[in-house]
Amino acid sequence: MSAPEITVVIVAWNSRESLPASLGALRRSAAAASVPLEIVVVDNASADDSRHLAVEAGVDIVVENALNAGYVVAASQGVALAHGTWIMFANPDLTVSEGFVGAMLDAARSAAPDVACLVPDIRYAANPAVVNSRGIEVDEVGIPAESDAGREAHPLAGWVEVFGPSTSACLIRQAALAAVGGLEPLYFAYLEDVDVAWRLRKKGYRALVVPGAVAFHEGSVSTGEGSWLKAFLVARNRRVLFRLHGPPGLRARALRTVIEIGHATVQALSGSG
Repeated sequence: MSAPEITVVIVAWNSRESLPASLGALRRSAAAASVPLEIVVVDNASADDSRHLAVEAGVDIVVENALNAGYVVAASQGVALAHGTWIMFANPDLTVSEGFVGAMLDAARSAAPDVACLVPDIRYAANPAVVNSRGIEVDEVGIPAESDAGREAHPLAGWVEVFGPSTSACLIRQAALAAVGGLEPLYFAYLEDVDVAWRLRKKGYRALVVPGAVAFHEGSVSTGEGSWLKAFLVARNRRVLFRLHGPPGLRARALRTVIEIGHATVQALSGSG
C-alpha cells in the first residue's frame, strides 16, 4: 500500500463534544475527493472519552498520553507517526467543507518546491460569513496576528502569500518541517506556529492561502477564551518569539520592550511570572 499524501494530526484534550463532528467532516471531504486520509489522534490525558470516540470513529492511529505535556509535544508525537508527504494540523473543534480535502490536495500536488505551507480559508463556525483566519501575518515590530480575522469572508480570487500558517488548520510539507527541526516544545501551546513560520521563512520557504479550501473553527475550546492559562501562555510565548525572531531595528526593539513589560505583568498577575 502506498503512503498517503496527507496525514491529519489532531491533538485532543477533553474533546468529546467536538471531535466526532471534526472526524466525520474530514472523512466526508476525503470521500468526496476520492482520496484516503491517514488520521492520527493524540489524546492528551483527557478526563473524558475522547480516545474511545477516536477509536470508534476508525482513526488510523490513536495515541493515549498519561500526562498532558502540552499541545506541541503531542502534535510532535503525531508527526513522528505520520506517513504522509504533507502533515495537516487540525484542532479537534475544526470542521471542513466537502470540497476542503480536494482543494488542499490539488494545491499540494501543484505547489512549487519552495511552498512549504498551505493555508485554508477558515471561517468562524458561529458566523461563516466572517473570517477566523487565513494564516498568520507579522508586522514590522514582530507582533503576529491572524490574517483577515474578523473581516467579511469574500471569496479569494487566487492563491495569496502570507507569512505562515496557523496550526488550527494547515498543511505543512513533512520534509520542510523536519528540515527546520519540527515544532518547538518550549511553547507548550500557542504561537508555536509563528515560531515554525519564522524558521521556514529563514530557510526560503513560503506559505500560500488556498482558495476554495474552506473550514470552520471557533477557537480556544480547550483552554477557554479569556482564561488565565491562555493569557499566561500567549504572554510568555510572545516574549520568547521576540527574543528568538524579533526584527533587530531600534524602533522595533523599543516597541517590543514596552510590550514585553505588559506581558511580564500578565505573567506576574497569573502567579507564574
